[in-house]
Amino acid sequence: MKKIYYYSHARTALKHGILSIGLKKDDHILIPEYICDVLLHPIYNIGLKPIFFPIRDNFEPNWNVMKSLTSKKTKALIMVHYFGQPQNIEQYVSFCKKNELKLIEDNAHGHNGSYKGKKIGTFGDIGIASPRKIININSGGLLYIDSKYKVQDNFNTYKPTFMRSLNISTNLKIKIKKIFKKRPSYEDPTAFREVAISDYLIDKKSYNTLLNNDWDLLIKERRKQYDKLNTFVLESSLKPVYKSLSADCNPWCFPALAKDQKEAIRWFDWGWKNNKEIFSWPTLPKEILTKSDKCIELWKKLICFRI
Repeated sequence: MKKIYYYSHARTALKHGILSIGLKKDDHILIPEYICDVLLHPIYNIGLKPIFFPIRDNFEPNWNVMKSLTSKKTKALIMVHYFGQPQNIEQYVSFCKKNELKLIEDNAHGHNGSYKGKKIGTFGDIGIASPRKIININSGGLLYIDSKYKVQDNFNTYKPTFMRSLNISTNLKIKIKKIFKKRPSYEDPTAFREVAISDYLIDKKSYNTLLNNDWDLLIKERRKQYDKLNTFVLESSLKPVYKSLSADCNPWCFPALAKDQKEAIRWFDWGWKNNKEIFSWPTLPKEILTKSDKCIELWKKLICFRI
């Protein structure tokens, strides 16, 4: 059985999950190259050494390369369910068992989605989710972990900034930004870097909203929006990342691939002009920007339609 801990951010949940299952300084941890830089904040805070493995354009790993990167020092593997779409969970579980690794499940994009009747985020030794990416709440990062582990959660609750506490909708945010007549620099991989944060628990208002939300209805509506975007994208020059949406998953956005960065920028401009949020993801770690040309090329082509 998994117990749930409620933190302010998923990266905080990740930090305390890793500490609880016994990973320690200088242990190696396998992480996909295509990853948001904030995930590395707790990794470096603990003193772990990230070992980056490449992924393909469908966001699945090259298993042979991953195996070659595994050593006696490797203690864990992070499985990222990109955009809320589940990875090949069975293969990840099998790989971890064969190589005696802890499986860390990153479902930050798809809170409350399911796979074969089981909640995504509960397949690994630990799992994280970030409902604040799905619903408009001030804070919210969940840790799923076996109840046998002792987890630190004696922190203060999160206090949002004034602007954050207003719970401004995405469309209104775009309209406010337009007053300054400047589109966010989605084509800049360093434009949205965040500083490391302190450890907090979820605030009470966000917690109550999270628990009282009708997730079944929300997921149903989000999947309908995803299907509409799929039809729209198929009629354009873009290519959907996924041929189909996994049953019962909760999509964060609709990811598509442009031919090149020039075309991606044209879509960012079109979205800005038409009050539709079309954005890039993620803010790549500095290590990847200086290391992986293939990963950067994928980043330049990927565009995300907000659901």
